[in-house]
Parts: sequence; C-alpha cells; structure tokens
Amino acid sequence: MNRFFVQKSLQIAAVLFMFVALGARAEGADPYQVVDKVTDQLVSAAQEHNKGGDQASFDAQVMAALEPVVAFDYIARVVMGNYYGKATDEQKRAFADKFQSGLVTTYAKGIATYADSNIQLLPAPEPVGDSRRVTVEQQVSHEGSTHKLSYTMGKNRDDQWKLINVVLNGVNLGRSFSSQFEQLANKYNGDIDQVISHWNSSEG
Repeated sequence: MNRFFVQKSLQIAAVLFMFVALGARAEGADPYQVVDKVTDQLVSAAQEHNKGGDQASFDAQVMAALEPVVAFDYIARVVMGNYYGKATDEQKRAFADKFQSGLVTTYAKGIATYADSNIQLLPAPEPVGDSRRVTVEQQVSHEGSTHKLSYTMGKNRDDQWKLINVVLNGVNLGRSFSSQFEQLANKYNGDIDQVISHWNSSEG
C-alpha cells in the first residue's frame, strides 16, 4: 500500500480514535455516548495546542489517553500473525512497545492536522444492548473532502470498551499493518528482531 496514503489514513483516524479513547473511561457509557461527549472537548484541546503548545507535553497527553483504552497488545499480536507464536516474550513486548509508540506519535500529528474539521457521528443502526463488539461510524469533512471511519470497539472481560481496529474509507488498517509485517518478515528471512528494528507504523 502507498506509504503516503497510509500515513494520511492514520492522521485522519487519529482524531476520532482519540475521541473514543478519552471518553471510554466514562462508567456505563456506550461507545456512541462516549464519542459524542468528548468530541468538542478534544477539538478544543487540539486547537489550543496549535496555538503554540509544547509538542512533547502534547504527545505525553496522547499516550496517557490512549494507553488505558486501546488494545495495543491485542492489535500487535494480530499484526504479527503467525510470527507471534515464534517470537520470544521479549520480542513480543519489544514489538508491542514500538508499535504503540509509533502510532501515538502519528496520532498526535493527526489530531493537530484535523483540529478544525467538521466531525459527525453517524446514528447507531441498533441499540448497543449487551453486545460485546460494536462498530462506531463517523465522518470527517476536511478541506472539501469527506472521510468515513469505522471503529471496531470490543468489550473485554472487565467490561471495558477497547478500540481494536479502524477502517478508513473501506481500507482496513489492521490488515494493512499485518501485510506490512509479513513483507518485512519475508525481506529479512523471518528475523523478527530485524522486523522490529525496521518497523515504522506510518508505512504500508
């Protein structure tokens, strides 16, 4: 997949990804209520940052917000595919850490880029009820273009909503990352350490 497209995809997805992440801590809230409640708050925060805020501080805020509610370890495991079973515990942790760090950095840039976008939450097709996996859909209108995002939210054993995948304009980012890992593994003859060393979450 084109590197520029994936990088832009991540930046666009970052905005709404963060909306879900910060709000998912709200006790008793379903994914739709969560997104609706925090959208205005996060747009305001990003706009303030764009006025001259410290980047390192902003990145730290993004990390603190995402870490409790995004299933980074689960996503990293899916991305590694068959290589997960071959990896040592140390390699699994190293990849998960690098995967998380790269995404958070990209997301922080995305939030700043799309802070002035028009963001709309699409109506839920049916009540969340007792569902343990829900797709939340939104649209981002920015500079004449409209992007459709679908967020797969899963409820874990502790009844916490965790974001586990994003589909942007029909492109499944989880599958894109899995393909990237496979390509690197083939390039380096299955050497997982080399894959981790050369991993970049903004590429595809």
